[in-house]
Amino acid sequence: MPIILIVAVLVSLMCALPVYAQDSDTETLKRRIEELEERTRRLEKDVLKEHTRMLEDMKLHLETLERNLAMVDYRTGRLRAMEERLEAFTIGGDLTMFLQAVADNPAGPDGAEGSYSADLFLMAPAGLYGNVYFRGNIGEGDGIVPSLPAMFSGPNADLEFNQPVFNLVEAWYWTEFPLPDTRDRRLELTIGKIDPTALFDTNRVANSETDQFAANIFVNNIAIDFGGDDNYYGAGLSVAYRFTSIYNKGLKVTGRVGIFEGDGDFKDILDRPFAIAELDIWRPYYGLNGNYRFYIWTNETAHTDPADPSANDLSNRGVGMSIDQEVSTDVALFLRYGIQRERAAQFDMSISAGIQILGNSWKRGNDRLGMAYGMTRVSSPYRESTSEVDADYEHHAEVYYKWWANKNLSVTPDIQYVANAGGVSGNDLFIYGARMQLAF
Repeated sequence: MPIILIVAVLVSLMCALPVYAQDSDTETLKRRIEELEERTRRLEKDVLKEHTRMLEDMKLHLETLERNLAMVDYRTGRLRAMEERLEAFTIGGDLTMFLQAVADNPAGPDGAEGSYSADLFLMAPAGLYGNVYFRGNIGEGDGIVPSLPAMFSGPNADLEFNQPVFNLVEAWYWTEFPLPDTRDRRLELTIGKIDPTALFDTNRVANSETDQFAANIFVNNIAIDFGGDDNYYGAGLSVAYRFTSIYNKGLKVTGRVGIFEGDGDFKDILDRPFAIAELDIWRPYYGLNGNYRFYIWTNETAHTDPADPSANDLSNRGVGMSIDQEVSTDVALFLRYGIQRERAAQFDMSISAGIQILGNSWKRGNDRLGMAYGMTRVSSPYRESTSEVDADYEHHAEVYYKWWANKNLSVTPDIQYVANAGGVSGNDLFIYGARMQLAF
């Protein structure tokens, strides 16, 4: 019995010990949970406080970014507007250098001389349909001209200025008028300081001394007594009207009239003017463009009769034409003809013709070969009044080849032959040289 009692007591004690241990662990766990909950509440409070501060900072940053973006949009808009305005401007120019030599010179020693010219132009929109144009020029060198005998057509039409001074040679305003409607605008006006050769007697094959033929007779009709200064620049006005609709793709007919200062000094501009009227006809034949220009002109500045110096208040007048016609995709022809009053000039007629061939046949599509011949007839009063003048015509021939080194630089070998220079038999000379041009 005592043994059974002892065993029962031991069993009771063994069962009570785990319960006591379990209660102790529960209290510890409960206390730790409470501590964790307190720490969690503190952390949540701290996080909420920090989050609130971060939200406020982010809000301030966003407001700053919005202001900066608005400023960027404003500046970008202004930059885009400035870019659009700058894109509307056209700026360009070129530098042209000539080296020419003469052989068999009847008036002096043979030799070589150089010259250069540089142009800079700016075109900007003005008004709804117009623009303004400015061109400046600088040049030095007389070339070989001073050593040559007197000639009706010089060998280098680019000899405009011989001083290192920048000259504003053109400054004009051009605009169209919405007649008969805004799409088919047929009436145009040009007014300012103008080069009349840029509007009248133009030619796609022979019209630029820095790009095509160099001799005067192949650049413009030398039988037109253009007004203006020595280089034809002066105050003027030109009005043109296109008689055909823009919807007529097979014919374009334009009439143009111009009145310019006679002497180019901007004094008494309309006192003794140069006036010209021209009819331009463009018509393609089987896709080959043809331009036909016919004109009549008068120059009211005082001219002197070569045979009668006392008749020193004569006007000059004349008629002429300028034609260029493509005969294939690579070949184009040109023809010029003009007559003027024989009592007011040393020669009364000039005719020139030539050909231009693109270099596609020899795989140089941008290169160009040009050949031309022209003759000038001595006026009867001049021949009769000048003892050494005994020939009827001065003859001029020129051949050039324009080779493009790259898209901006070209080199043009050029040869010319002149017979009976100035109307004097035996005044024959051979001129050769090269032209280099940098365009941008």
